[in-house]
Amino acid sequence: MSLQSVVEDVKGRVETLSGHGQKVAEISIDSLKQAGDVVVGGYKSLVSDNTAAAKEIYSAAVSSFEKAKTDGLKAVAADPISYLPTTDTLTAPFSQTVTVVSRTGEELYKVVKTGVETIQAQLTGKPAVVAKAEKAVKATTKKAAASVKKATAKVAK
Repeated sequence: MSLQSVVEDVKGRVETLSGHGQKVAEISIDSLKQAGDVVVGGYKSLVSDNTAAAKEIYSAAVSSFEKAKTDGLKAVAADPISYLPTTDTLTAPFSQTVTVVSRTGEELYKVVKTGVETIQAQLTGKPAVVAKAEKAVKATTKKAAASVKKATAKVAK
């Protein structure tokens, strides 16, 4: 091999790697943008839900205070629980927060997973659908082999 052919071979490989690197960078940036949109959407939803809940809790507290002021100290001392906001008023915001955070986490996971699969497909040269199909076929083959082993072991006994 001459030096010229080695240089050409290295140059070709570097160009290929450079192309892959650019595509991976583009996919990564797109995935980050999508992830940012998911997080911002979840944040906005969380803020609006919690703001509405805070207003509801505040209005319940104000009405409870006004009711207590109108009824007098004896009435409040006789039945203090009736002057508190309902349990649902206080627990509903927590449940909404858990739901929003969970949903945002699931969406974020899907975006990241799709980005990683796309990058893997780009680097291996296989479309993501083909790579998924190959994984499914391998998993099915392993399950079938395990089933056959179990069946033959039962028959042998």
